[in-house]
Amino acid sequence: MTSRRAAVARTLHGFRGASAPGPQVVPPDPAAVLDGPLDPELFALRGALRPHRDRLWLRRLVRRAWIAIAMVVVAEVVLWTLARFLPLPWAPVAGAAIPVLGLLGWLVAGVRSRPGLGETALAVDAEAGLGDRVSSALELAVAFPASAGPLMTDIPDPMPDDGPPDEAAETDRFVRRQRRDALAAIGLAPRSLFRPRFSRRPAGVAIVALLLLAPILLVPNPQDMVIAQQQQVREAAERQAQAIDRVAQELEDKGADANDPRTRLAQELRDLAQQLRQRPNDLDVNLARLGAIETEVRSQVDPANEQRASSLASVSRALSNAATGKPDANKDGDPDKARNDLKDLADKLDKMTPEQRQDLARQLAEMEATASQADGAAGTALSQAAQSLAQGDTAGARSALDRLGQALTGADQRVTANRDMSGAASRLQDARRDLADAGRQTAGQGQQGQGQQGRAQGSPRPSGQGQGQGQGQGSPNPSGQGQGQGQGQGQGQGQGQGQGQGQGQGQGQGQGQGQGQGQGQGQGQGQGQGIGGGGSNARSLGNGIGGNGLPAGPSNPNRPAQLGQDLTSVFAPFDRLGKPGDPSYVSGTGGDGQTQQGNGTGQGSNNGALTPYQQVFTDFERYAQTSLDRGYIPLSIKDYVRDYFSSLDPSK
Repeated sequence: MTSRRAAVARTLHGFRGASAPGPQVVPPDPAAVLDGPLDPELFALRGALRPHRDRLWLRRLVRRAWIAIAMVVVAEVVLWTLARFLPLPWAPVAGAAIPVLGLLGWLVAGVRSRPGLGETALAVDAEAGLGDRVSSALELAVAFPASAGPLMTDIPDPMPDDGPPDEAAETDRFVRRQRRDALAAIGLAPRSLFRPRFSRRPAGVAIVALLLLAPILLVPNPQDMVIAQQQQVREAAERQAQAIDRVAQELEDKGADANDPRTRLAQELRDLAQQLRQRPNDLDVNLARLGAIETEVRSQVDPANEQRASSLASVSRALSNAATGKPDANKDGDPDKARNDLKDLADKLDKMTPEQRQDLARQLAEMEATASQADGAAGTALSQAAQSLAQGDTAGARSALDRLGQALTGADQRVTANRDMSGAASRLQDARRDLADAGRQTAGQGQQGQGQQGRAQGSPRPSGQGQGQGQGQGSPNPSGQGQGQGQGQGQGQGQGQGQGQGQGQGQGQGQGQGQGQGQGQGQGQGQGQGIGGGGSNARSLGNGIGGNGLPAGPSNPNRPAQLGQDLTSVFAPFDRLGKPGDPSYVSGTGGDGQTQQGNGTGQGSNNGALTPYQQVFTDFERYAQTSLDRGYIPLSIKDYVRDYFSSLDPSK
């Protein structure tokens, strides 16, 4: 008997290893290792281990949940602590992703921590104090496969006189007795084994981290404003990139060839738009690039372009009138139409009488000054045409008229190109202003100006008074600050009076008179200066300039002193003076006219000069916007004009 037990002990020792410290050997599951049917007692032992295995798994899940919670809270503390010192726009997304990642990690760890029957047997022996009964039963079943199957016949206990014992039978009998003992012992184990425990260390870490996280999240984060400003800069950069792309496409469509300045500018604008999209946060670099391109475009624009355009329209209209003999020909002053009229005139020169050619030469000579203002080549060609006609050289006149038409077309193309370049520069100016406004706080500008507009209150007495006040403050960093105060006061007077008289010929005479009086205006101006600085990151010493009090106009402009039903009417004789934007010209010939005097009495008629301003507001506003786009006008004046028309908009 002693030898058999020694053999079993040696077998168990081979499974569990030496007694030296090391990793514990987990007994295998007999059902997973052995083939064939198993002993019913072994099945019962495995079934008794399953509830304990589930409770052991639950304990492991609870412990790993505490660890996951502690890791999540610590990660949140680290993230939001960094977010208070660095602008991290992705911090909310990361903060929401950390719990999700923690949950996924807990699920993975929970699946991998599911205990097997061997681990459960070791845990039951240790926690229930069964002295390795259950784990030994599993090990012996695997070590002696013959004893793991069902018992086929009863093996009687050996008698003392039966002779030497059967070694195999004794081993089988011992293994089965040990299995029954383990089954009985596990049945007596309490059901409260493996209850979930409170993991003190991870729970304590989680609680401390939560106490730290609460004030971090509740106290306002100073980086939120920085992130908001950076977001505004990125959105503004994207908007301006789209606007610049549209301008580039318009210029590219209008460019005649690769040497056209509009074509070259279109390529520069596309590169600028790409830079705004790729580097939207580089505010200083983008503003510098915008300013450089705007300055370059301004240098290519002719400052007298609009004067040339007006002269070109006038001379084109006058040439069409002279060529066709119709006073209403080419009302819009189109150079292409004038060129066609000159071509027709050249074809008719041989059919004209000398007197007609002389009269035409005189008319052309009178236009020479206007043509020279429009284009030097046009003035030269016009002078040569007049001289050739005066000398009777029809061939030379025909050639000069052809050159004149080409010069008009070329001048018109240059005027159009200048307007396109000026419009592009104005849009670049607006883009630079919008981008700078979006990033003003992010860029840490050290200057800020405030001003109060001077106001004047009109009264029946034509006097007004206004005051202006300005304040400047510079603070690139909280360590530097400067303030300045300025105050100005101005007075102004204004008075308007109109009188009209109409006279008709015949037997009657009519006379009408009207009088209106405007109201006062005032002007105020203030200025303040302040110096700020001292911060290590200050870009420059701050300067604050007080706002200038703008002249306050009459409280009711273009309206009579006595309020009546005609408050909504303005003086707009479009039929006689033309609409806003129509070219103005004066044509005529010198000479002595006849004077005829007479008196008559009759009833005057309404000249219809007063027009409801709702009907003409759009014409004036459209012309003002066009003028703003065509010429270089400071941003402050642009805003003032836009605000003025916005205040007069009848739809508001």
